[in-house]
Amino acid sequence: MRVLLTNDDSIHSAALQRLVRALVTEHWEVYVAAPDSEKSGVGCGCSLTKGIRIETFEGLDCPAWAIGGTPLDCVNLAFSHLLEGKIPDVVISGINWGVNTSIPMIFCSGTVGGAIEGATFGVPSIAVSQCLPGQEGRYIQKKINFLAHEGLMRSIDAAVERTVLYAEEIGKTSENVVHNINFPYPMTSQTEKEMTRLSNIMHGKGALYPLHGSLYEKEGEEYVFAVEQDLDTSITPLPGTDIDALMRGKVSHTVVDLRRLC
Repeated sequence: MRVLLTNDDSIHSAALQRLVRALVTEHWEVYVAAPDSEKSGVGCGCSLTKGIRIETFEGLDCPAWAIGGTPLDCVNLAFSHLLEGKIPDVVISGINWGVNTSIPMIFCSGTVGGAIEGATFGVPSIAVSQCLPGQEGRYIQKKINFLAHEGLMRSIDAAVERTVLYAEEIGKTSENVVHNINFPYPMTSQTEKEMTRLSNIMHGKGALYPLHGSLYEKEGEEYVFAVEQDLDTSITPLPGTDIDALMRGKVSHTVVDLRRLC
């Protein structure tokens, strides 16, 4: 089977590279088109006002390109120019450091944005994210040294193993939908998966979970993005939602069918 990988943490991400090497070992036909630097939070943004540089990336035992654009740019360029007509069976975006759950958060996620672009090309696509351990990754932009956290790296290895299995299953389907998969912490080879729906965490009056009123905190003369990556245990999420599954230590698998938005 043929797979295209991207992410928003950049082609240098250890989580992405571990997934690539696992797929290559399993004899997949693997292609990688990922940003040359971190592009978290860009959603489905594309580069409108600047040219995009593409450089061959060595060392992954498969064709790989480091791209000076967003995850959407990467997937679009891969389909339109780099793959030379070799349409993948599945697109995988991730594995992302930190969860991508709930309605407002997935649509600002570069990880999910890359998967959405794959689905618009008619290919089933997977956005994959790993929940961070409490306190260790409290704010994603603090650049915690995830590689030094043995428990997190064990979870990533289990997430990689499971992602390969999910890709084999999803790649055999024909529906151009996005599979938003979040792995709990800790993640093991025995962790069960549940089919879920997006949590309805919204802002403003009448919000089901007014969980984060502001996305930003003031730091000096600037305002910086400051959404905590820890799951808030003070709330009781609705049964069947992505956050509910993660808080019970399960893998959350939400199918986002963009055709239903039309």
